[in-house]
Amino acid sequence: MRSIVHTQHGDPDQVLSVAKVAPPTPGPGQVLVRVLRTPVHFGDLLGVSASPAFGSPPAIGPTGRTPGFEGAGVIEALGEGVQLAPGLAVGSNVAFFPVSGAWSELIAVPVTSLVALPDGVSLNVAAMALVNTITASLILRAGHAAVPEGQHDDVTVIQTGAGSAVGRLITVLLAERGVKSLRLVRTAESAGKLAKSLPGGPVFATELPDWVTKVREATQGKPIHVALDGVGGKTLPGLAAILADGGTVISYGSLGGGDTDIRLLSARALTLRGLSIGRWGREAEAVRQADIATALRLAQTQSDLFDTAGVYAPEQIGEAVAHVARPGKTGTVLLSF
Repeated sequence: MRSIVHTQHGDPDQVLSVAKVAPPTPGPGQVLVRVLRTPVHFGDLLGVSASPAFGSPPAIGPTGRTPGFEGAGVIEALGEGVQLAPGLAVGSNVAFFPVSGAWSELIAVPVTSLVALPDGVSLNVAAMALVNTITASLILRAGHAAVPEGQHDDVTVIQTGAGSAVGRLITVLLAERGVKSLRLVRTAESAGKLAKSLPGGPVFATELPDWVTKVREATQGKPIHVALDGVGGKTLPGLAAILADGGTVISYGSLGGGDTDIRLLSARALTLRGLSIGRWGREAEAVRQADIATALRLAQTQSDLFDTAGVYAPEQIGEAVAHVARPGKTGTVLLSF
């Protein structure tokens, strides 16, 4: 079968390739899934390059490593003793997360990672719905916990990367909870597009030199206690300048790249809290199931939140990687096996 692998860490465009490998055999507690769609997330590429933003570099075995943590496909076979949830059978379409090695034609998936698809949810949407929505839910919980006691009424937060896939989901979930958002994107062009395509709070372009002043004006003097930041880099000092003393930045990514100046954090008694979907498995079972239910609900009722940026064959992995980094990209890049 075909699998996308890398035998060393490095530039994804240079180290990723398609290899012929033996298909897996599902063991006890596993299900063999034929992968039909799987996303190329920015976080996947951070792992390939062993970026510090990924955490500890993922281990590479003797035959290489296959990236990919989620996807959608069809159940092909069951491991020993596996009992599927009601409504699932060999031949059923499913989404799956978390897994390791989704960028393959076939993958042995823990039965606990299978998710049945609601009616009307396409494979493209199913393949990308779990990781981003679960990430957004984690971010909202962290943000809620960071609001000072007694300040949970009429809350406004700042969110960076508001036009990204996760950013758009955050906006929708905030609105459902009655939380207002001040949305930041990089360019004025992106700000205009986002304001038209997704209702929400005002949108500001950080490429403009007066963006901090404009955001401050939009607060109308109201203290902002929480910023949800997926960009970092040069944006972080601006967020620190806007937040109320003792406020919190929830950092869930570093799309902006580069170094950041953290001197304002200590001077203003601000907290910088990191967050990663890699810790989602530590959440209570009921919380994880609620997160999955949220993802499926949005996939079924607001599929426009899960735009497809492009679909590529495994042999086009270099083009797919380039598309992920393309300025102004909207939606998620998918691989089709």
